[in-house]
Amino acid sequence: MFAIKVYTGKKDSDWFLLRDTSDFVVYCWSIREEAEAVMKELEFENCEITEDIPSTALRRFNERRDALKIDENK
Repeated sequence: MFAIKVYTGKKDSDWFLLRDTSDFVVYCWSIREEAEAVMKELEFENCEITEDIPSTALRRFNERRDALKIDENK
């Protein structure tokens, strides 16, 4: 899984993973090229693709993805 790490300041420790603004779930992609395409659309230079995603963030992403699939099947 891949996510976009956005650096907010001059320090390497000032960063966050790109999240949905409505429910604050981290955006994740299984294909690196898809994440790179989204990163290009951001038009922000201080970001990178990362595979270092906390397990809790992945769990929340999977729960949301599964819930969306259930809603689509109704």
